Amino acid sequence: GDCPEMTCQAIEQMLSYSDMSSDSPIFIFTDASSKDCTESLVSSVEDWAIEFYHTLNFVLTGTCGDEVDGNYTRLAASTGGSIYRLEDDELFKMTDIVAEATEEGSYIAYDDWDDDWTDEWDDWTEEPIRQKRDTESELDISFHLRRRRQADYSCLVFYVDETVGRLSITVRFDNHADKRLLDGVTIAPRPEENCNIQNLGTGSRFGNIVHYAVHCPCVGVWQIKVPYSFNNPYTFSAKTFGDFTIGFDVDFETSASSGNIERTKEPCAGDTAKIVVTLTQRESIDDTSKIEVILHGRSLEEVYKLDTKDTDKWFVEIRVPKVPFKVLVRGTTVAGNIFLRIRNNEIKPTTTCLKTEIIKPSAFTIKAGRYTRIILSLENKFQTGEYN
Repeated sequence: GDCPEMTCQAIEQMLSYSDMSSDSPIFIFTDASSKDCTESLVSSVEDWAIEFYHTLNFVLTGTCGDEVDGNYTRLAASTGGSIYRLEDDELFKMTDIVAEATEEGSYIAYDDWDDDWTDEWDDWTEEPIRQKRDTESELDISFHLRRRRQADYSCLVFYVDETVGRLSITVRFDNHADKRLLDGVTIAPRPEENCNIQNLGTGSRFGNIVHYAVHCPCVGVWQIKVPYSFNNPYTFSAKTFGDFTIGFDVDFETSASSGNIERTKEPCAGDTAKIVVTLTQRESIDDTSKIEVILHGRSLEEVYKLDTKDTDKWFVEIRVPKVPFKVLVRGTTVAGNIFLRIRNNEIKPTTTCLKTEIIKPSAFTIKAGRYTRIILSLENKFQTGEYN
């Protein structure tokens, strides 16, 4: 077939049915880069996917060159999706990963090469050197994850609480990985006594992926070792599934100058907003413990203690950051174990703010066939100078 192909238009057409299948993952299988992904089309696809809570996942069996299309990388990152690089005869091995993606689940640990890295400039190549930050001597407040680099590998340590019914662990390299990298990824729990680890297995290894699916994982500290490769960085994630696992959703409540309150997934940068967290499995959470929400992004690390006046909702007022960020919730279970849950898709604060100022006769009495007066305000914070 053609190389490149009309990929973005195909995704846009697929998203036109999103109102019938909201909150579902989308997998794009292709062997080519895109030739129609203009900035306006990519932004439209990105906004549409985020609005309807779709993750965009790209399964690539080829590209029109050596590098992955940057538009695919952008769309996967902004929607919380992934990029898989496989050979044609490895496609059938994606079955378990696609099946897991269709289930409701929550991340309990995540480590992205693009997070927490420092720049050192190479005078010879005149390019930046990317290095992961060591956290051996401290507990990363965002991910409850320790990272330690040794000579040939990185060691990641995370915690599994008792509500995790099934645990999915994935290491995804940026490029197709050789046998040394794939076979070198190992995981091991450091469990309590009498914990059965026979169901751990060896995992599946193919393309750029190492994947483990663990049923009834041991409660406690887990460790994963990933071989070091300068030219093939990785992303690590641990995700929980099951009817009794703790999960959460997040919204933002903002108010217009008139006092009218609206709830949104895309808060206005620089505004004061109330972040509202809805937690499932309330009976598994220690009501007397401190529940915290963490905002994490490049050059951003903010922690807030949540309050509650509801059976399953916690809230706190924040100053909305200007940079994209992820939302994490941390607390304590009734058994006294720490739980951490991560919303993997980024929140992108908007600088073009549309707010509903007035609805008359009332937002609660709008009826078909009647005239309703709605006054909106539109503010571009870059132009007004209020956003800095």
